[in-house]
Amino acid sequence: MNGNTKLESIKKLHNLDRELIQLRKKHAELPTTLRQLDEAVQEKEKALKEAEGQLTALRSRYDAGELDLKTREAEIKKLETQLAAVRTNKEYSAVLSEITTKKADIARTEDEMLMLMDSIEQQEAATQACGDAKRLAEKDREEHKNDIVVEQEEVSRQLRETAKRREEMASGVSPELLYRYERILEKRGASAVVPVIENSCQGCFMKMTPEVQAQLLRNEDIIYCKFCSRIIYLG
Repeated sequence: MNGNTKLESIKKLHNLDRELIQLRKKHAELPTTLRQLDEAVQEKEKALKEAEGQLTALRSRYDAGELDLKTREAEIKKLETQLAAVRTNKEYSAVLSEITTKKADIARTEDEMLMLMDSIEQQEAATQACGDAKRLAEKDREEHKNDIVVEQEEVSRQLRETAKRREEMASGVSPELLYRYERILEKRGASAVVPVIENSCQGCFMKMTPEVQAQLLRNEDIIYCKFCSRIIYLG
């Protein structure tokens, strides 16, 4: 096997390895995409629960306010009954002052409840929006889940076929050259074999010496970049 044939075999093998790298990357990313879709639903579920919790708290405060109003109104009626039975001006003034205080408390509570009603309406709208967002995320997940599963199966098939072709092609390369190439592949990945363009290695972009330039022109053997150890060829 002459040098040129060796180089062409390694270049073809590297093309398959680059394809395998891309397929493996895609195969690894697909479960991540599924997980991201699940996480998006979980995030919307969390937001919805928080919104529902805030709405429940607001409604509880409103209910407590209503109960407080009823209690104070009952107390005022009781005081008004007492007012009719007092015998001295001092007692009359004391009961009347207490009634006035409770009426002021009622007015303040009513103002707070009006504000609470506005807050409840706003929170109901926010809760509705969170529910809509959750349903959209669930719909998006269901729409893409089957496609991703099908794509995963297709990528798995391509991986098996490409790996088989790679194994067959690698068997035609000398063990010594294959070993050295695979060591470079392990370190450099998809750029284990690169061209030299305008006298620069396209892996590390260092300039080649005149001696290496001459070797590349002769194209008689496998040439390694002296700077990054990649297999290089004239581009």
